[in-house]
Amino acid sequence: MTAFDPDTQLPATVNSIEKGAAWFLGVLYQLYKNEKYQESDASPLVPLVTAQDGLAADRSERVIFRVSLPLNDGWRTSPNPFWMEVEDITNAAIPEDFLP
Repeated sequence: MTAFDPDTQLPATVNSIEKGAAWFLGVLYQLYKNEKYQESDASPLVPLVTAQDGLAADRSERVIFRVSLPLNDGWRTSPNPFWMEVEDITNAAIPEDFLP
């Protein structure tokens, strides 16, 4: 688990869901960009997290993330919201560049 204290580690500039998503996914990318796993029996290894910037058809700049988070085996039958069933990847610390 990457420990997180929103009172001391979340920058004040993260003030919307969109900025929060970018911040959290950016942290995950920095921590796990070199980690890989196998999605299915016959597939090659793929990164846990990918990130790239891109120019959309409307010429707007975008950041594009793809992330795979492990879930508890019983998540489908759990009464909890799915995010409560996400399992830890490791216990890495948040990179300094992301801290206020």
